[in-house]
Amino acid sequence: MHIISARNFCILFLLISFSINAQEKKDWYTVFGKIPETIDKRLYNDLKNTKNLLQKVKVIDTIAAIHIQAGNTDSILYYGELLQNEVLAGKKELSNVDLYISKSHNILGKGKLSKGLFDDAMKHHLDGIAISPVSKMSKMYYTHQLGLGVVYLNQNEYDTAQSIFETCIQNTKDDEILFLAKKYLADVYFFTEETLKAKSYYLEVLDHLSSYPNNKTVLETQLKLGRIDAYQSYFNPALEYFIDVKEKARKNNFYDLYIEASIRVGIVYYKLDYLKDAEMILSSAYVNAVQWNKLELQRDVIMVLKDLKVANKDYENAYNLMTQYLSISNEILKDQNKKVVKELEIKYQTLQKEKEILSLKEEQLLKENEIDRQRTIKKAFLIGFLVVLIPVIGLLFLYFQKLKTQVALNKSQEEVNTQKVYGLMKDQELNLIKATMKGQDKERQRLARELHDSVGGNLASIKLQLSNANKTDVQRSSIIKQVDETYHQVRDFSHNLIPKKFQKNPITVLIKEYIDNVSNGGNQNISFHPYPEDEIDQIEPQLTEELFKIIQELLTNCLKHAKAKNIDIYLNKHEETIQLLFEDNGVGFETDKVTEGIGFKNIKNRLNALEGKIFVDSTPGRGTVIDIEIPVLSAVSS
Repeated sequence: MHIISARNFCILFLLISFSINAQEKKDWYTVFGKIPETIDKRLYNDLKNTKNLLQKVKVIDTIAAIHIQAGNTDSILYYGELLQNEVLAGKKELSNVDLYISKSHNILGKGKLSKGLFDDAMKHHLDGIAISPVSKMSKMYYTHQLGLGVVYLNQNEYDTAQSIFETCIQNTKDDEILFLAKKYLADVYFFTEETLKAKSYYLEVLDHLSSYPNNKTVLETQLKLGRIDAYQSYFNPALEYFIDVKEKARKNNFYDLYIEASIRVGIVYYKLDYLKDAEMILSSAYVNAVQWNKLELQRDVIMVLKDLKVANKDYENAYNLMTQYLSISNEILKDQNKKVVKELEIKYQTLQKEKEILSLKEEQLLKENEIDRQRTIKKAFLIGFLVVLIPVIGLLFLYFQKLKTQVALNKSQEEVNTQKVYGLMKDQELNLIKATMKGQDKERQRLARELHDSVGGNLASIKLQLSNANKTDVQRSSIIKQVDETYHQVRDFSHNLIPKKFQKNPITVLIKEYIDNVSNGGNQNISFHPYPEDEIDQIEPQLTEELFKIIQELLTNCLKHAKAKNIDIYLNKHEETIQLLFEDNGVGFETDKVTEGIGFKNIKNRLNALEGKIFVDSTPGRGTVIDIEIPVLSAVSS
């Protein structure tokens, strides 16, 4: 209920936000309550009424192609499965069954890719390649090759994707395949930041397709060229590309492309410091993404809106948007897991049925050949048994003797190795214990010496003076002064146990200095956002020391493993809770498959001592978000 209410609040806030500004620039955005209808009703009527299987299959293929252009993922998968089922059910009536089965695999591959189910998408394209020999179905063969390359591209396996696209360019004779391959090869160069090569291929594609201004490939290419201009800070040419793509995408029902272009316009206005205009455009894109249930587009818009809030120093709403981002990420992951489980269940049921059919056929075959097979087996068995029995027994005896000896040797060697390892571990543990005890003894001696020489001396003097019953005002004043001095000695003594830098410096200053030192040694863009800064600087030194060490450990892990370019650290204090939000755009990882290292275990041990909680959200190729909450009262008392 919390997630739903948070999302509804976010939608309401954004609707109010951009509706106030809508009067000024109505041509910049369009908000749809639902995805507008993209299919001509006549196609649905033809699908419902036609009795000719070939005509029906062609209509299904046409409808699926329209949904692919519009980016309607669920509809793509539905019509891909419908096409496959219709062809398989009526294969005797069709002369080109393999062609339409290949087309269904292509449709399903695109749908699975749009859902983020990369393994299933790859399987469909591989199945399509298997039934589309290049000698008979050259276009479908290279269409599936391109689909396979796009899957690798989405998995950030750029070398593999590049090899596939270059092979298609070298071998295909179809112009459509050729320029699609060049466009995807340009995408590889775009994502690997080889902008000159990318721009050269994109311009070649646009020149070839200049007579098709409303083609989706043309608009996607223009969008990438705009992103290159924006990356190089040529914002006016970038805006021309984005606005042109946005308007043409809306007119041609390319709604996924429309939202992406809107996001890019908002980002440019944000970089030009037109923050209100940027917020209005991004808000409209977010509302469309929510109404159309485009979860990944919602997540992309939220990240840009979060940066916008940070630029406005509206950290509270930036934090709320990050909370919404986490909930959407969890929803995407949960939806993908449900899809995977459902498909595995279907595959399992299908396999069971196939096994049952195969079993019945085998039983029938066995019954038909029962008499002949039994006679042949008996004769062969008797002859073979007499010829082979004695040598086999001898060989088996020798083999088992050798095996027994080998097992005994292995067991003996294993025991020796175990004893050696155990001895080394014991020696190491003993050395550690001795070192720890030696350090503790030195510390106890120092503590005893300090207490005896300073505090003990003062207390003995006070005791002697108090034993004198007749005390003058001067003596009383002297005793009070000595008590006060002893109190300050004890206080200074306890504070000396805490590192001086955490006593003398605010925690925000220490973290900023540390981040500056790290940034100077690398190419990462690291930002730190404390809020409210003055309250965070009032936290007890014991807690600030632990927070500093946790941030050190998180940054170290990120720099070693994540390959991130942007790292954001948010440190917030709300009521009696400290929240640390650590976000990077690195390679990510699968949280249920990665073994925790020493650094991560150290963080968890510190949080256990502070009664804190940690939540890790990460997906391969999409970075990592780590959310840590620590109760202030518990941290202070510990």
